[in-house]
Amino acid sequence: MGARFVILTWHSIRVLDNTPAENDLIAFSDNLALLDRLGWTILPLSDALRRLATGDLPERSVVLTLDDGSIMDFHDFEHPTCGPQESIYNRLRAFAQSPAIGPRHRVHASTFVIASPEAREELDRKTTLDLGVWPDDWWSAANASGLMSIESHSWDHNHDALARTAQRDNRRGDFKLIDTPAECRAEIDQASDYIEHRAGRRPRFLAYPYGQASDYLVNDYLPRHAGNLGLEAALGCEPAPVTAGSNRWMLPRYVCGHDWTSDQELERLLNEAAPKLTASTITG
Repeated sequence: MGARFVILTWHSIRVLDNTPAENDLIAFSDNLALLDRLGWTILPLSDALRRLATGDLPERSVVLTLDDGSIMDFHDFEHPTCGPQESIYNRLRAFAQSPAIGPRHRVHASTFVIASPEAREELDRKTTLDLGVWPDDWWSAANASGLMSIESHSWDHNHDALARTAQRDNRRGDFKLIDTPAECRAEIDQASDYIEHRAGRRPRFLAYPYGQASDYLVNDYLPRHAGNLGLEAALGCEPAPVTAGSNRWMLPRYVCGHDWTSDQELERLLNEAAPKLTASTITG
C-alpha cells in the first residue's frame, strides 16, 4: 500500500481565456482524465488521511481541492470575455458518471471558501467587475451533493484588495501576519461558525490563504484549539506529497497554474511524487 498521497488544487475564478494553461475549469477536466489514465485513485481528503494513518492507502492516491469558493465551483457561468463556462461541480459529476473511468475512485473535491460576506462583496466589486461571483447560497447544495464539501479558507483571506481585514494593524496580503489569539479567532473560529451557519456543516479542514501561516497558528493555536473547532488538518502550498512525516497543520499541495500548466507538466509532477515511504502515521 502507499505511504504518501498528492493534493492538487485549482481556482475556478482563474478564467483568462479558453485554454487549459489559462483556464482552471478546462484544466480541471483535462487533469481528471489524465489522473484516471495514469492509474491514480481519487479520494476525499478525510479518507486519504485516514487510510495513510491505517496503512491501506492505494499506492497512487490523489485529493482534489479548490480555493477561494467562486460561483464557478458549483454553477455554470456566463463569463463576460470567455463565454459560457461549465462549473467544476458539473465537470466532476460528468467524470463520476462516465462509464469509461475506473471503479476505484471516490470522486470528491474539497472547496475552500472565504467566509465573510462583506469581504466577498468587496472582492467582487474590486477584483471581478461586480459580476456576482462570490455568493454563498450554493454552499449547502454543494455539501449535500456527495461530490463536494465546503471547507474554510479563513474569514477574509487577509486579502490585499480589502480596505480592512482582521489583521490588527491592517497589514494585508500576507497570512503569516495572523499571529495573535484574537486574530486567529477572527480568521479561523469566526469563519467556521459562519460556514456552518450557511452551509449546514462545520468545516473539517482549513486552507491557508496564499498558502501562508504564522508559526503561532501552525504550531500553537491550531494544535491547541482545532479539536474544539472541529478542524482535522490545514493545508499550505508547498509543492510536495503528503507523507507520514507531514505536519497535519501545514499539509503540502500542488497548485494549478503555478506548479503545472499542462498535462505534460502534471504527469511529470505526479511521477516525481509517486515513490512511497514506509511510515504509517501523520504527525500532529
